[in-house]
Amino acid sequence: MEHTGRFIDAHIHFWDRATFRYPWLEEADGLPFRFTPEDLRRRSDSAAALVFVQADCVADQGVAEATWAAEHVRSWGPGGAVVAFAPVDDVDRLPSVLEQLGTVPEVTGIRRLLQDEPDDLLRSTALAAGLRRVAEAGLTFDACVRHGQLPALIALRRAAPDGELVLDHLGKPPVAAGWGTPVAEAWHGAIRELAALPRTSVKLSGLALEAAPGPLLEQARPFVTAALEAFGPDRSMAGSDFPVSAATPDAVPYDDWFAFVGELAGSPADRDAVLRGTALRVYGRRA
Repeated sequence: MEHTGRFIDAHIHFWDRATFRYPWLEEADGLPFRFTPEDLRRRSDSAAALVFVQADCVADQGVAEATWAAEHVRSWGPGGAVVAFAPVDDVDRLPSVLEQLGTVPEVTGIRRLLQDEPDDLLRSTALAAGLRRVAEAGLTFDACVRHGQLPALIALRRAAPDGELVLDHLGKPPVAAGWGTPVAEAWHGAIRELAALPRTSVKLSGLALEAAPGPLLEQARPFVTAALEAFGPDRSMAGSDFPVSAATPDAVPYDDWFAFVGELAGSPADRDAVLRGTALRVYGRRA
């Protein structure tokens, strides 16, 4: 697959289990004990910049994780950013955490993982109030949800319409079920409804975990195309989701994913937006 040139990796994780505690990794098979930019370089050094997304360590270590990640992002090159953890639904703790994160220049986004939370949380007044506070701080919010949670996320976005909301991993669509199935149609409708709301964008990433066994790219193609059509290239960005997506049996090589997304984006200008420009704009960086 032809390489499409330098790009921003809009979604990558680093972790070090000797430094931080990640309860979910204690039950995960096939993932490394440690993954840092040095490990990424053994696979590829093609990315011009990296957007680190919090790796869901224990909440009390979130600020320390962001500070540690910022050093790694900075070491890779200019233009990188950190999407840090903050307790967005905790109105008492959130202001203090945002104040601490404000001392780390690379922190331009927040993520509080939602994918395994009940709809009651997504529709809560506390979470909506927290998102408004994140927007007031000038930070984006990365929303990582599963496809069945998209209606609740849309309701949350309408309750907190300010700031930039980034949908991680296309909302984890039902790739394994296949394009054209009822559940895929429901995802497609929800994606278009979310994309119709202002200041929303999508990450074209993370589909390896949602696919059936077998070659990934052809399974992913209609879902990525649908997201691109819904959001447009100026609100779409490519990410690797490494090393999580790399651990699946049918994972594609690092550079190949960006080449694939770039080809689907279309024209040179649209490719530049999806592979570089959107991430720089959304996360407020320069490269």
